[in-house]
Amino acid sequence: MFIMGVGVFQVQGPHEPLVAMLSGEAELPCSFLPPQNVENMEIRRTRSLPSQVVHLYEDGRDKPEEAMEKYLGRAELVKNAMHKGIVVLRILNVQPSDNGQYCCAFKNGSFYSDAVIELKVAALGSHPQFHVELTESRQMQVVCKSEGWFPQPKVQWMDSEGREIPAESETHTQDKSGLFHVTTSLLLSEASQKNLICSVWNPVLNQKKEEQLSIAIAEPIRTTITRRVGIVLTAFLILLTSIGLYLKIPLKIRYLSFPFCLGTISKSAKFYSEEVTTMRL
Repeated sequence: MFIMGVGVFQVQGPHEPLVAMLSGEAELPCSFLPPQNVENMEIRRTRSLPSQVVHLYEDGRDKPEEAMEKYLGRAELVKNAMHKGIVVLRILNVQPSDNGQYCCAFKNGSFYSDAVIELKVAALGSHPQFHVELTESRQMQVVCKSEGWFPQPKVQWMDSEGREIPAESETHTQDKSGLFHVTTSLLLSEASQKNLICSVWNPVLNQKKEEQLSIAIAEPIRTTITRRVGIVLTAFLILLTSIGLYLKIPLKIRYLSFPFCLGTISKSAKFYSEEVTTMRL
């Protein structure tokens, strides 16, 4: 707080952080108190270091040549309330790199005062997508992926009752533009019906995107194969037993049991009966 003439003046900004959506616009206001015309003052908007100039207003005009290259064409000063001591820095096409603190400084001769404003950039990513595969240990691995978040999101697995399920793994990566991508996975082994929910949450916006997956886990493949082999072997043994019993039936009875086959031969039934008797002797 400084003395200017016979009065006291200070610079004030918002007390709470401001939130801007990715690719949208951000407006960072600051006020000169007590209210008075600030058109003839130097108004400097910088990042954490004084040399990191976002916008400079000096000698009654904007000086874009003093600004950092990444803000050229994206930062402008709204001047329609300068006569009331209010200036607004507008940032266009907000990027993840715009996240952080900004200094709003007023200077008039030897007097100087500033205020710090915090900007939080936020982006909602894609809806979670699932990928399911069988591991070498015959377990079911369920992978959930989501992309394009800012800041780093929170991830949670839940069952259909809303109970949290601990993740087997969770990884976060950040691309060149600063956006976060998340991958998390679960391992399922018991033979049951699973209703899973993968939820990805933005802590700044307090908003989330989630998807539900219903998956029936079959019995282990090894057990299924063993049972099938057992069934085949049992059927084979029954077949062998039946053949064995058939071979032990007396020949005479077997002939008489198939009159259709015997009837195709042009001999009398008596001849067959006698022949069979002879063979048995």
